[in-house]
Amino acid sequence: MQTLYDILVWIHIACWAAALILWAVSLKAPRVPKGMAHAVATALVIGIVLTGIGSASDEVHDPNNAKVAVKLVIAAVATALAFMKQKLPAPNPWGHVVAALVLVNVVIAYAWR
Repeated sequence: MQTLYDILVWIHIACWAAALILWAVSLKAPRVPKGMAHAVATALVIGIVLTGIGSASDEVHDPNNAKVAVKLVIAAVATALAFMKQKLPAPNPWGHVVAALVLVNVVIAYAWR
């Protein structure tokens, strides 16, 4: 179970990184790229799965439920905004808002121990 958990953690991190990279690529014409919305949604789902594995398995440490709740709310808002605002025309500042939420989520992941 630990191996599956570790693989999912790396996929989870890759999804957050992909969201930020796609945002950085679209900086010349600010918008919410479709790939960014999918990357954030995938990271949200994998985060929920990781929490379930951590809670259910004896091999994996139990998650900090307060941290998970805060990260879940931020990821859900980022996912909703990404999907709702991706069809707006090119000068779309919502991409910056979604990227900021992703960065906040990443900082919480590493700073809150």
